[in-house]
Amino acid sequence: MSCSQLVSAVASVTVTKCVAVLFVATLGASGVQAADRAVNQRLLELPNDRWVEIHRQRSDDAVTFPRQAHGGSAFDLKRGRIVLFGSDTHGTDWSNSPRYFDVASFTWGRAYPDDDPSSYRVRQDGIPVAGSDESRPWAMHSFAAVTYDALNDQIVVASYPQHLEPGRFTGAVAHLWRKISRHPTWVFDLETERWRALSSPATHFFPYATTFDSHRAIVVGYRNDGIYELAMDQKEPRWTYIAAASNRGYHTNAVYDSRRRRVIVAGRHDLSNDIFIYDPLTRRDRIMPTPRQRPPKFRHAPMAFHQRKGVMVVLVDHASKVAQRIGAATWAYDPDVDGWLRIASATLPFSVGMNYNLHYDPLHNALLLVCDDADGVTAVWALKLS
Repeated sequence: MSCSQLVSAVASVTVTKCVAVLFVATLGASGVQAADRAVNQRLLELPNDRWVEIHRQRSDDAVTFPRQAHGGSAFDLKRGRIVLFGSDTHGTDWSNSPRYFDVASFTWGRAYPDDDPSSYRVRQDGIPVAGSDESRPWAMHSFAAVTYDALNDQIVVASYPQHLEPGRFTGAVAHLWRKISRHPTWVFDLETERWRALSSPATHFFPYATTFDSHRAIVVGYRNDGIYELAMDQKEPRWTYIAAASNRGYHTNAVYDSRRRRVIVAGRHDLSNDIFIYDPLTRRDRIMPTPRQRPPKFRHAPMAFHQRKGVMVVLVDHASKVAQRIGAATWAYDPDVDGWLRIASATLPFSVGMNYNLHYDPLHNALLLVCDDADGVTAVWALKLS
């Protein structure tokens, strides 16, 4: 059975087109429309159901960097870019600049050179900052808490540098840590490339997940103690507790199901193949029964919602070290039938490990993954589903 067959009972071609139009119309107020972007013919001509490496960093590229497994990412719908933000920190990496992968040109860029830790300060208001103008966040683990706010064309980072706390992994900022009174939620304006710390109290999703509800313009955050929302149509958004969470683990990931207007959560630090669905309308979060086949249990896995197919796609490593040599398998979950399908031909030739860097590009109808390839080099792969 192909992925298209999995959803055929609930999604005709007409419905698929309507969903695509609805998605664009929903984001229209922000100017985020796929028609404004340059088309990459190579992505349009991808073979079906097979991962293709579209870029592999070379030493002479303008921008090179090791992928940060503890970092997160989002997809800039307006410009057609994958935006990475986050660092493995632990005192050895200090990446605090967003990296951009431009889908039209297959090139990497960055907002600014990473700030040297010698520039790290704590402002008078108690917020940790970096850079000569003290306007940028410190390097931090961000996990799945990096989200594109399509209403305001900005990236929302709802994490904080917990692993820089003295005594955890490094004492590099011990002289500053005691001065910190508040770790904020940060937003990064993609047009001006300027950071801003929200003045409202932060709710952190370290090491949990956030996603963007494009119909209500709300960032939904999911962690073990509850589900929270951040309304981005407010002048100064504030995190609000909404409901209890059913998944009590961490190293989760979350995607927004724009067809059914629900949030899908999966993965857990102690390994799980359960699916959790949060319905904002009823404020109900529940674990799905999923009675048929499931993928191997997983954690911190790459996940994305494929809008045309109406399915959630996840890459799953095999649990045993021997099985990991097979590579990462691609699975699709259809909420309408509460069922999984493994796309056998779309198996990566290596494991992905901790990875929050899978996105769906609606213009090219393709899934895009930033990963470490078999040689440990930062690479970008693409997949078109039949």
